[in-house]
Amino acid sequence: MKKTVRTGDFSQFGTYCYADSCTFTFPVQTDLVPAILLFDRADGSLSERIELTPAMRLGHVWSVTLSGYDFKKLSYLIERDGHSEVDRYACVITGREKWADEDRYISNYRIAGGFAVAGYSWKNAAPSIAPEDMILYKLHLRGFTMKAPGVKSRSRGNYRGLLEKLPAIAAYGFNAIELMPVYEFEDLYFRSHLEMDEKGETVTVNEEPYAVNYWGYGTGYYFAPKASYFGAEPDLHMKEVVDAAHGLGIEIILEFSFEKKIPDDELIDALVYWVKEYHIDGFRLLGAGLPAERIADNPYLSGTKIFYNGFSYELLNREQGTKHLFVTDDGFQYPLRRLQNHMDGNAAEFSEMLRRQNRSYGYLNYAADSTGMTLYDAYSYGDKHNEPNGENNRDGNNYNVSANNGYEGETKNRVTNRLRLTSVRTALLAVLTSQGIPMVNAGDGSLNSQAGNNNPYCQDNEIGWPDFGRKKVNKDMRDYLAALIAFRKSHTCLSGKDPVRFSDYLHAGLPDLSYHGREPWIMGIGNEKKALGILFAGAYGRREEMEDVMLLYNFYYGEETFALPTLPGGKKWYFVNNTGDFAWNAAGDLLHDQKAAIVPGGTCTVLIGKAEGSEKKGKVNQPGSAKAVPEKSFAEKAVPAS
Repeated sequence: MKKTVRTGDFSQFGTYCYADSCTFTFPVQTDLVPAILLFDRADGSLSERIELTPAMRLGHVWSVTLSGYDFKKLSYLIERDGHSEVDRYACVITGREKWADEDRYISNYRIAGGFAVAGYSWKNAAPSIAPEDMILYKLHLRGFTMKAPGVKSRSRGNYRGLLEKLPAIAAYGFNAIELMPVYEFEDLYFRSHLEMDEKGETVTVNEEPYAVNYWGYGTGYYFAPKASYFGAEPDLHMKEVVDAAHGLGIEIILEFSFEKKIPDDELIDALVYWVKEYHIDGFRLLGAGLPAERIADNPYLSGTKIFYNGFSYELLNREQGTKHLFVTDDGFQYPLRRLQNHMDGNAAEFSEMLRRQNRSYGYLNYAADSTGMTLYDAYSYGDKHNEPNGENNRDGNNYNVSANNGYEGETKNRVTNRLRLTSVRTALLAVLTSQGIPMVNAGDGSLNSQAGNNNPYCQDNEIGWPDFGRKKVNKDMRDYLAALIAFRKSHTCLSGKDPVRFSDYLHAGLPDLSYHGREPWIMGIGNEKKALGILFAGAYGRREEMEDVMLLYNFYYGEETFALPTLPGGKKWYFVNNTGDFAWNAAGDLLHDQKAAIVPGGTCTVLIGKAEGSEKKGKVNQPGSAKAVPEKSFAEKAVPAS
């Protein structure tokens, strides 16, 4: 086949191949004419140098179309000013096909641009989930699939494992997944130093690798799916993952970490590219000083969920129409932990975090994130333990608001372990009943521990891989999480679209939200308050459930008595759960005492208000008592382990 070289169409950056032709379009900030270097992928040898002409230039953008080449066997670099470099807009990166391959040191960690597969026949449309209905599950693609039960050996650490686990994630009720970086990044840490070569010129010498960049933060090639995750055709398999997720009603949110040296245009082009090419539903952005306003205003991203902790107040409050900006601070996590771990928390601060919502923008709520202690470790370790990271425990956040409940790390003490389980259940309950978007980190619903390491960025091993456990207690916690998700979905008064008004504007007999303490309708004021009763009126849900929900949080050491308000329409109070135990009864047991409830210290009791007549035989005396909270696990339906 005859080889031809002609001017490209300048339509979009990157490389796009159709049939036997491929168009290269890239920006080069130089007045010298660049060239394209083609290499043999098998041995890395230079195959051909394509010299460009001034006719292929538009400003500082160059575009050329090559025909007659077998691009599957080739990679490429751009030559500018006498030096070769990787195309920042490359849609595929070659050279890192094997995860953390230390042998790459021999080839000086060489990488190059590759060629994407032309076209993909999408089977499923994006589910377009409203923010108030969203329940987010965050995971690291490699780490999540290394120990997740049911994943085939060939699928561990790559996209196949995620495909295998998508049905289980959907079965739990999650309808969105946040993926830590899946774009192409350097997965080895290595140092470089300067030397004088034989010509007397200063050259950079790369040293042998010393650690693994497990998380993937740092500068990446933001247009290319990671080859070691997605195989020989990474662009094709990334689309398969998104397509399969959409088919199960799951949105895909990608985490992007941008360093300051990344140009704003490249950053925005990358986000738009993933939306157009991969049908991505949203992004969680990391990095200081990102062009937030330009991202928010970009028309291609207007229907995309953008999570970031750097939006200005003015930008957030000027948004109109579809809510697509979401604040990702840790404002929910720490007020909760301060109360749970008795570190000067107060119920007023916590109540504000539970109800924070806005008409123009939203919030992401979590009790633990990947950058920090796991949920279980937050109640099992008083100090961080990052010694395996090799930085003398100096890395990672020193402010964890964690507590060990009597023993640092694992213990067989039953009292300590029961306290820890109660804290995890209470935290999960708080997250799943908050007004913002709830997020659960992979493994936190299975009591995963990182041995106190709150910064396992380099721990591609048993520390960094979530452990889902096979003991009964792990399964019980997974079942408990499934019950919480189902409860949230069936009681939409817990997840309002707009801020609560504290008034009965629908004339339903109850305000949309009200607070209660030892007296009905009165919470009490003061930082010393460690207990909080919250009543959500079912009439203010988005569907016809109509059941009222009462959450009785008691963060004191001892018992606390809450007054129960009389419900309109002859409704009665039913006991669903106390977080001191796994037992969950979605239908509820009728309370014997309809005027007051006693809640054990460090727990939360869940009540529902509904019409009398559907209760089981017998009545519950007090939430939190031995009769009210039998030792059994939630087993209303079988849920696959995930």
